[in-house]
Amino acid sequence: MNKTLEEKLNEVGLKIPRILFPREGINLSKFACIAADQFTQDLAYWERVKKYVGSEPSTLNLIYPEAYMEHELAINKDNFENVLNKRIVEINNNMNKYIDDGIYEDIGECFIFVERKARSVNRRGLIVAVDLEKYDYNEGAKSLMRATERTVKERLKVRKQIRENASLDIPHILVLINDKEDKLFKKVESIKFATFFKMAGESNNDILYDFDLMEDSGYIKGYKIADKPDIEEIVDILIELKNDAKDGLLYAVGDGNHSLAAAKDIYEKTGRGRYALVELVNIHDDGLAFFPIHRLLINVDQNDFVKKTGVDPNRPPALQDLQKILDDYGCKIDYIHGKEECIELGKKEGNIAITYDKFSYETLFDDVIKHGSLCRKSFSMGEAKDKRFYLEAQKIT
Repeated sequence: MNKTLEEKLNEVGLKIPRILFPREGINLSKFACIAADQFTQDLAYWERVKKYVGSEPSTLNLIYPEAYMEHELAINKDNFENVLNKRIVEINNNMNKYIDDGIYEDIGECFIFVERKARSVNRRGLIVAVDLEKYDYNEGAKSLMRATERTVKERLKVRKQIRENASLDIPHILVLINDKEDKLFKKVESIKFATFFKMAGESNNDILYDFDLMEDSGYIKGYKIADKPDIEEIVDILIELKNDAKDGLLYAVGDGNHSLAAAKDIYEKTGRGRYALVELVNIHDDGLAFFPIHRLLINVDQNDFVKKTGVDPNRPPALQDLQKILDDYGCKIDYIHGKEECIELGKKEGNIAITYDKFSYETLFDDVIKHGSLCRKSFSMGEAKDKRFYLEAQKIT
């Protein structure tokens, strides 16, 4: 008996999302904004973004950059909860306003094929909606979709507060598939090229956007894939990958695990937002670079640290071992994506930079299966400027 498309989608934990996209005439270079957990120690970056955006519509108004969170906590320590609540209300009100004012328009049900140029290579992605009932971020999970790194429950608090009353789901989450033969994106690219040879009106697929990203972050191009036969071909390949997957692990959450974990918790609490927008990427994509995430220790006496831990910051142990040592030592840590940025921040009095040269991604799926997950903030996919920008959205219902 042949399965319906809906049955196939359910088998691989997906739904075709109803995408909201900025209406025609909006400056997309100002509208698209980098993930909120980037440049956490670089308030100047976010001030430049704020100045560049000005009063124009932007996803900057729909997020709480962690750099501001750190800054506002420092200057409003005794009143931070009130500051935070005010921020959250503002974010949620802005989301409602963007819907009510038609800043976001409904472009229908579709996947989106994304080509992102960062540095000198292209990264390919596919925006879909994943079923949170098939995602488990706990260690030792056996679900279809799992976290690659340990989830820190304390880091979910603010994300959950924002998500609980949010009307929009705007993704910065990158989810990995283990597709050595590149079956999925070869198919997606063939669909893209076939679209250009069809007569007007013969296809609902189209180029959705093509523009430069702010702050010298490259450019991005998106293709709407709305024709159901094309979507079914994509889903059929994901079913193949699922059938071949070790231990039933089809999806491994790369970037944005804490945001997805917050979405999962809020769904279980409220019943809203079962399907979350993410971008699927192939772990073997030539345009996907993996980097270790570096550790910046803040307000630490270096002599005390070395004496008590035995760690030489210039020759640290393996990251998984180091994190255990840092947790036992107990100090404030910031997780920095750029090596040079971390080294520079480490020059500030009271700071210690601990950096790594590489991260081996080839065994990541096997490591998740074997160990449950890596320590928090083990790796990053791309440098800070390569990260996903907020752009497309869906309503949370």
